[in-house]
Amino acid sequence: MNEQFEPNFTGNEPENTIPPVQPIEQKKENVPAGIFGAFLFSLAGGIVWFLLYQVGFLAAISGIVGVICAIKGYAIFGKRESVKGVIISTVMAFIVIVLAWYLCIGYDIYNAYQEWFANGEIDFTVSFFEALGEVPLFFEESEIALAYLKDLGIGLLFCVLGAFGYVKAALSKARNK
Repeated sequence: MNEQFEPNFTGNEPENTIPPVQPIEQKKENVPAGIFGAFLFSLAGGIVWFLLYQVGFLAAISGIVGVICAIKGYAIFGKRESVKGVIISTVMAFIVIVLAWYLCIGYDIYNAYQEWFANGEIDFTVSFFEALGEVPLFFEESEIALAYLKDLGIGLLFCVLGAFGYVKAALSKARNK
């Protein structure tokens, strides 16, 4: 264990005296709070995913933002950077990306109902929350499911590639503490 020491001066030492040192206490890691912080901060990556998806982009930046923010959130709320924290944060960022993807599908369904209603093709519309409930029904259609799953796969691949360097550096930094 790497113990760090800090000098303990009383002020009454002779000039040539080497002051005694006392170990600096390591902060205790708070994993549940860290998980909450990772989730909360990784929402930034989910928001980036959702916004870019609306304009037709699948980009690594959402994964990078999610992972960086999640690791920072874990460190702030968990009171410590650790290998465990980096792994938890990375997993949390990808869970949030999947949740953002699901919200994108729900938003697409919501927009489709709005368009069908406006064109007179149907005589009712649905709320966004009702559209989220319809996602599993739309996945019963294999072409629709395949298209959205392909988007998720490509998007997560971009996220992994984009965040790999940062995760590697964060793991190295946490191991050296």
